Amino acid sequence: MRAAVYRGLDQVVLEEVARPHVGPGEILMRVEACGICGTDLKKVAHGLVPPPRVFGHEMAGSVAEVGAGVTSLREGDRIAVVHHVPCRRCYLCAAGAYSQCETYKRTGTTAGFVPAGGGMAEYVLALDWIVRDGVTRLPDDVSFEAATFLEPANTCLKAVRRARVRPGEKALVLGQGSIGLLLLQLARLEGALAYGADFLDGRLAAATRLGATGTVNPATQDALEPVMAWTEGRGMDLVFVAAASTAAVEQALRLCRPGGRVMLFAQTEAGEVAQVNLGAVCVLEKSLLGSYSSSIDLQPEVEDLVFSGRLDVASLVTHRFGLEEVGRALRVASHPAEDSLKVVLLPHCSEGDAHAN
Repeated sequence: MRAAVYRGLDQVVLEEVARPHVGPGEILMRVEACGICGTDLKKVAHGLVPPPRVFGHEMAGSVAEVGAGVTSLREGDRIAVVHHVPCRRCYLCAAGAYSQCETYKRTGTTAGFVPAGGGMAEYVLALDWIVRDGVTRLPDDVSFEAATFLEPANTCLKAVRRARVRPGEKALVLGQGSIGLLLLQLARLEGALAYGADFLDGRLAAATRLGATGTVNPATQDALEPVMAWTEGRGMDLVFVAAASTAAVEQALRLCRPGGRVMLFAQTEAGEVAQVNLGAVCVLEKSLLGSYSSSIDLQPEVEDLVFSGRLDVASLVTHRFGLEEVGRALRVASHPAEDSLKVVLLPHCSEGDAHAN
């Protein structure tokens, strides 16, 4: 089969690799769509993990083969698969900290080499513990592209819930890429008035279309001015940082009100350091929070939001590429532009079948 293999710093190459063998309790999924995630882009751009690996964890497709003992699925079933599930037995799971569970940290899907997701390939193997707890059946009227958002939508809903969004609050999302737009929509669904900030006017237009009460481009205007106007001079109740920037963290603390909250979402690289106004945290009682990855408890709710269309994910896909164009796909995803949001790989589509917008 074909797979996009990470071979080192800034190097992903389309190769022919062995199709994974299916063992007892496992399934092989034919990948129909795989979203490109910012965490994978970081790994490629900064060489954060040793090669070779096949990345891609926002994936959906159909069951191609089932291993011995698998009775819950059969060939042809339309599914989405996650790459992490917790044990739900350890101390951290009991505390609700699923992403810190040692079982959760084990990647359970692979297209060969060290398990690393594997969705950037024609087929991906789901290991037995993923088959038990990490497979979602798709309704016939839900597209594979939409289903790729189940995992990122879960991570965003988890952040919104950890941030304790309350009806009537005013929440600002720094960064209006596909993740920021998911956070904005989910904050609105919780009853908040949501605002967006981004350096690209095209993304601010998308935020307005998706219900933002107001937007600001910090490249052309100091964001503090409209924020104070929107909040009667208090500052935001809550600021989500969906931009992978240390400056955005400092800005978020500046823009939230005394007693407000800042939720870090995009600061996923170990060792990232930002200057923090400790007086703002202590004297002004501004809370600095973090949220990482998904929660298995939220999965049924996320499925309902995506499958019902109450969470608009379809309009977030702006670019589609066949697997042979993986290099171009990664470049588009790595360089935000006015007309780009979510980039999706379609491993079984030819170059002529995939399209942008």
